[in-house]
Amino acid sequence: MEYRKVYFRIRSSYQYDSGWPDEGAERAFREESRRLFQSAGWELHPAREDSGSSDTVTRGQQDLYLHPINFSGVIRTDEIPQLRELLAGAHTFQCQGVDCYERYWELTDAEYLEQLEARRDEIIDAILERYQTKRKNLYVTGPAGLSIAKRFSVHRLCDKDGKNNLANRYVGELVERLIQEGRLVTAETRNGLGIRTATGAELRQREDPLPGQQQMTL
Repeated sequence: MEYRKVYFRIRSSYQYDSGWPDEGAERAFREESRRLFQSAGWELHPAREDSGSSDTVTRGQQDLYLHPINFSGVIRTDEIPQLRELLAGAHTFQCQGVDCYERYWELTDAEYLEQLEARRDEIIDAILERYQTKRKNLYVTGPAGLSIAKRFSVHRLCDKDGKNNLANRYVGELVERLIQEGRLVTAETRNGLGIRTATGAELRQREDPLPGQQQMTL
């Protein structure tokens, strides 16, 4: 089954800049949208009164936030035709179209880490490229690793809001490993910790220490 972030584009009497024309229109929309989804087997999670939020409905791993401009959430793509048919019976609003965006995967933490590990060399290359500087006295500061993690991350059903994005942790641990191996060099800068990719000469010096130098093996 394929899950995607989906937006059902809704036309109602609600206006983006002015809101509902009156409380009656808002109440009618809310009552009808609740009735429609509950009749189709969706579980209602009503918004708190006077919160300014909209209802949410869920079924299994699917969810939709019922804003009067967009019904949005992660759902199975094979359910879109049935939902469009369901919404076609509404009187207080009309569904004008559907847009599908990023895909969400059913992956456990272990499966996700295995997927990242399979791309380990590719991720390392991306890290070394991102921290490459033109001179040895130039360093990259800030959360550069986040942009790398974003390239290799996937959306998961068990972590829809991305708060437990394992790609961030995985890339962070790789950066630390590369620093320990001497493939990345760090220094304190006026903007905090700076990181750059080691030069070829620095790598060769690490591999071939000068006479009298010793390398410690841990």
